[in-house]
Amino acid sequence: MKIAKSIKTILCDDVRQEVGGKMSLMGIYSKDIIVNKVPVILPFINLVVLLEDIKEPFNKIFVSVSIPNSDPINISYPAPPELAKGKNINFVVGISPFRITDFGPGKFEIRFSESEKASIVHNFSIKATE
Repeated sequence: MKIAKSIKTILCDDVRQEVGGKMSLMGIYSKDIIVNKVPVILPFINLVVLLEDIKEPFNKIFVSVSIPNSDPINISYPAPPELAKGKNINFVVGISPFRITDFGPGKFEIRFSESEKASIVHNFSIKATE
């Protein structure tokens, strides 16, 4: 089931909360994470999730991050406060430090129940500087 009318994701290095509730996104990735060499450790990696018109409220967020030649990273978060049907909500999934061991495809998978398949998938690639 689609959790919201519109779902958008943005992968970036850092997210800063500004006065008035605005978010400033630093180091936005178009599709690829470009690094000089592997292994490498990025101080942060963040996936910003923008949900418009929530169809079904949820209590928890389950995240799995997969990258080449590494064990998956599995984390869970409580749902954002004041979550209700019909509302818009933004949340950030952050990993620090983010260890990259090889080049290739990666993905963030987000579930709203441990047993269901991923409701949101954000694919990216880890590539070498050309």
